[in-house]
Amino acid sequence: MKYLINGIEFTIVIVLLTLSIVTFNKINQVKLIETERLISSEFHLAIITDDVDSYAYDKFISGVDASIDEFGSIYEIYEVGELSLDDVIEMVIITEVDGVIFRLSDNALAIESIDKCKQVGIPVATVGNDAPESLRDFYIGTNKFNLGRHAANLAIKAIAGSGNIGIVLGSEYVDEKAIATNNFVNGIQDIVTKADGVSLTTIAYTKDVRAELLMDALLDMNEPIDVLICTDPVDVNRIIRVLVDRNRVGDLKIVASGDTPEILDGIQKNLITASIVEDYTELGALSVFYLNQVIEGERVSTYINVPFETIHQSNLGLE
Repeated sequence: MKYLINGIEFTIVIVLLTLSIVTFNKINQVKLIETERLISSEFHLAIITDDVDSYAYDKFISGVDASIDEFGSIYEIYEVGELSLDDVIEMVIITEVDGVIFRLSDNALAIESIDKCKQVGIPVATVGNDAPESLRDFYIGTNKFNLGRHAANLAIKAIAGSGNIGIVLGSEYVDEKAIATNNFVNGIQDIVTKADGVSLTTIAYTKDVRAELLMDALLDMNEPIDVLICTDPVDVNRIIRVLVDRNRVGDLKIVASGDTPEILDGIQKNLITASIVEDYTELGALSVFYLNQVIEGERVSTYINVPFETIHQSNLGLE
């Protein structure tokens, strides 16, 4: 009996040792797969953003995807929202990424986080709006002041140099304190204040009120708006629907943003005067391209401007 018990105990020990070895090998295989995945990629990048639902975001990510494939790199998206920016930065640093792209509604509010990344040796790019007082390696985006001046000129032309101008700011423009908002609005005011017969009477944000409700309120104002500058393509579509439903299409000119099929159709039907197109796809592609250069030790310009275009009936062949 004693020998039988000893034999059973010995068998149990052998089984446990075998299971331990198998489990250990499986864990090591998982680690090896993860290591090989990262080693096979040129660089591991992080994108920090608080916007993952907009037209601009979708275009931006399409550019990132194209450039990432070209460089053989990988990236992860860290959304600020449910997680705080501080939590995200801790995760990025622990992950030991090779570079970080900050694409926040107001990158200037992330100066401390940008500097924290730089202090541990992680290159940083700011996209869409700048944080010039930070240690970021470079900023890439559209010149918002010039964009505002151009939008104002289009608006004034649409109303033949006389009338009231309104602005509806979308998700990219968070509030009046943000640098991007300030520069865009200041660009519009720079033109309006020098022009006789026009006034900037309304600045509204669709982050606070849906575009349909906002448009209803604007149409009921005692002092009517003659032309509306809209910065978000989704807002434009909603505003056009309100104008059609209330039979007010001819009462208000629209200067839009973007090149969605709906906006192109609106220009063709003369519902929209013109549309300004920021190349968000190019922003995504170039942010990866230049960040790879910085990681490799190459020098790049600290400010990279991406031009914008204008769509109107003449360049659609309708005039």
